Amino acid sequence: MSPARWWVLAGWSCVISIVTLWPFWLGLRPSESRAFMLRDMFVPYRMIANANTLGSAEGPPRALPQDAIMAIFSPVIPASMLASLLMIAAATLGSWFAAAMAREMAGARFSAQLAVALFVPWNPFVIERLLQGQWTLAAAGMMLPAIAYLAAAGPGHRGLLLLLISACAMVPSGLILAAVVALLFSSTSRDRLCNMVACGLASMPWVLPMILAPSPGAATADPASAAAFAARAETGVGTLGALAGLGGIWNADAIPPSRTVASSIAGVVFAIILLLGVRELWRVYRAVAVVTVAAVVLPALLATGPGIAFMGGLLHYVPGAGLFRDTSKFVALAIPGYVLLIATVVERCDVRRGSFFFDATPRRRPRHLPTIAAAALCGLCVLSVPAYPRDIAPLEEVTVPESWAQLRTAIVASPSGSTLLLPPGNYRMIGDRPVIAPSLKLLPGHPLDPGFLVVDGKVIDGNPSTMRILSDVMNGRNTLRENGVGWVLIDWESVQDKKQMDKAMSVLSQPGIRETAAADNFALYRVSDPQVANSPSDFRRKAATLLGLVLYWSVSGTGASLWLWSLLRRLKSQAGATTAPTPDP
Repeated sequence: MSPARWWVLAGWSCVISIVTLWPFWLGLRPSESRAFMLRDMFVPYRMIANANTLGSAEGPPRALPQDAIMAIFSPVIPASMLASLLMIAAATLGSWFAAAMAREMAGARFSAQLAVALFVPWNPFVIERLLQGQWTLAAAGMMLPAIAYLAAAGPGHRGLLLLLISACAMVPSGLILAAVVALLFSSTSRDRLCNMVACGLASMPWVLPMILAPSPGAATADPASAAAFAARAETGVGTLGALAGLGGIWNADAIPPSRTVASSIAGVVFAIILLLGVRELWRVYRAVAVVTVAAVVLPALLATGPGIAFMGGLLHYVPGAGLFRDTSKFVALAIPGYVLLIATVVERCDVRRGSFFFDATPRRRPRHLPTIAAAALCGLCVLSVPAYPRDIAPLEEVTVPESWAQLRTAIVASPSGSTLLLPPGNYRMIGDRPVIAPSLKLLPGHPLDPGFLVVDGKVIDGNPSTMRILSDVMNGRNTLRENGVGWVLIDWESVQDKKQMDKAMSVLSQPGIRETAAADNFALYRVSDPQVANSPSDFRRKAATLLGLVLYWSVSGTGASLWLWSLLRRLKSQAGATTAPTPDP
């Protein structure tokens, strides 16, 4: 690739990331009073290292090692800036390496490279996961082309590959995607083994606690959640059409406002055009073709009646199957295949090559047809989410109430006991947006995460011990002290019916419980002398989590070392080539 095209592609990748992820570019100038908050995402300026963020709390680790990394680095690098850097790097690297895939694995021209670079961040999967607050999963999806290229390139690029696998492994679902793609594109059995070992070590922060210190009810999930998390059909195209266009998220509220029926149809047309390249993909990359088709078809099958029943059985009987109930997220596995299909379709339009879908002879076929095809595919990408820059606006940082600092100071002054959050639930309404409870990441100690979700009016999952305490309090029974609860925090803004809090308030008005802080819509109560017991299971859980984090850091540290070493060797070889004397004729 010529230097001019190198700079054009680099600039194009950066421009795309600015247009699609502008809230994160603004996040590079963090403010202590602002945070990213939307649904599953709450990333403040400084994330507190508590039992939830470090993964030592009872219950399955839900955002590990993501939150642990944020909490550890927060004193040096603001968590919101770290999240912004990761998202920007994921989009830019994903676009860059997608172009490299098209160029070196499919022999595609520059117009096709620009098209695949646009496709990686500008697709329904990425924005739907961002609007759901699953920002690390969206980042993992964008990094899959980079992982595919680096895995195929062999040992010389293993350092950066390990770093990207570590980045994807910030959440379990991201690691599953990265592991499948790394396995799929590894060129030798040795590379495949090395990459699988790295993925195994990167999974230890959440695997070891589940094995060595399992929480009651944490291994299996509610079978009813199979229907709640199944891929959702879109008007005019159904479930299969939605997934073929990389949409179909289970939560209708996370669908971008500009994604209308016309956008869904554009996604289906895009997928149909890509089918024209499946034959060539099957011939050269057979396993990639199989996984690409399966990533679209299997979630659609699991959204049918029999598929939901099958998934419900897995959730009930198979430990850890809850990771797979959100089936539409696995459509991200089609992204590397789509990159190769885009490149293949564009190249098959070349007048100098035969074509299996054009009847026109080479003389009658337009010379610029490949460029036109690349532009058309870019247009369909944009039409799938036509107002992407506007639709991503809810991700912009919003102001965090100053009252959290007052609440945090009160708890730090007397840290004994865990913190119970009322009303029940781990989601809160902040203005007009639902957000995972900020207290889980802003308060020190051990804020109790009930762990249940309400999807379409149904209560799903839940931490049994925390839900039992909540049930007691909401029914007027005071079991706070004996369960080790030292604090109770009420968020009145999230209370929909204040009459439902009457029995809870009767508990909080009993002797031994007093209100210690009130700010904005919050009320903090202190429970005197909570019976805090450190059980052997607590020690095992903390030890397992710590060991898992050490193993995770071994992967990322090895990757960083290998990458820096390869960069230094490359710079040294280039310097040697520049200064080498010219031999006499």
